[in-house]
Amino acid sequence: MRFLPKKKMTDNVHKWAEESPEVGEAAIAVGEHATKPEEDKDHEDSATDKIKDLLKSGLTYGENGLLKTKMKLQQTLGLGARPNVVPPDNAQIHGPGRTVYLGWHPVAGLAGKWFAEKTGLGKFITDKIHKYPDPTQHWAVIVGDYCHELWMDEHLDVIYLNEKFNKDEWTTFEVGKTHFNDEALRQTGEMVIFNMRAKRPAYNLISNNCQNFALFLLDAVQVGKHHEFGTAFSVYQRATGKGAIADLFSNTAEDEPDSVVETADNDTEETTDKKKKDYFQGIVDFAKKVMDDNTKKVDTHEEEK
Repeated sequence: MRFLPKKKMTDNVHKWAEESPEVGEAAIAVGEHATKPEEDKDHEDSATDKIKDLLKSGLTYGENGLLKTKMKLQQTLGLGARPNVVPPDNAQIHGPGRTVYLGWHPVAGLAGKWFAEKTGLGKFITDKIHKYPDPTQHWAVIVGDYCHELWMDEHLDVIYLNEKFNKDEWTTFEVGKTHFNDEALRQTGEMVIFNMRAKRPAYNLISNNCQNFALFLLDAVQVGKHHEFGTAFSVYQRATGKGAIADLFSNTAEDEPDSVVETADNDTEETTDKKKKDYFQGIVDFAKKVMDDNTKKVDTHEEEK
């Protein structure tokens, strides 16, 4: 194999770091600070040696070496899209009732360590916020045989993915009910991520994370919110050209708000609307409390001691 000269290799490191944030992160992690070679020639040899350490698994430098390094980093961390595992089906939102769970499992090993160090700890936490959720604890919405979750692509932007539910790998908590079938849940997960990316594509430990996604998805698929969901999904369809739910605006559903919220004969329209709003928000608040109570908090003050 033809090896690149050290000078040529270092130039390529800087080029890749400029084009791809995650390669820049990898370079920083091993001591390459992305300074231009002409600005820091004395650092060149040591940076070269440290970049080589990243390739101990057998990759060697060559014309494709840096590309392999980038791909190895991404694969090790599990970043990027994965194949959809939900079987093809007609999306239905008025099907049989199903239990909705929130579940968590640890992001283990190298991925967990890198995730904790590189996804904003210290960048997004101000001095006024001393405790924040442990980013190595990953949450998802689980219904039936499938987990629906937020993950990250190669640029650390949020994406939707699903996977087969393995009860031995997850700690679960019952938080509600839904009438969505698996395909409708998949399409709703895609819609939730689309809306999150429209506001902020990048993963954020505080405001754009797996817990936020889980709450948004739970809220969207609640029993009794189908008309509200239909409006939101129609907007998503017009914006993306994606999604197809046959019974989106079905008038035969028996689980709309009037059937899940008890009302009195003397309730005004305003009173009834408030009862419905409080009912739906109560489910989301309960789910949030479940996650808060079962998520380890990292204390920045403790880390500084």
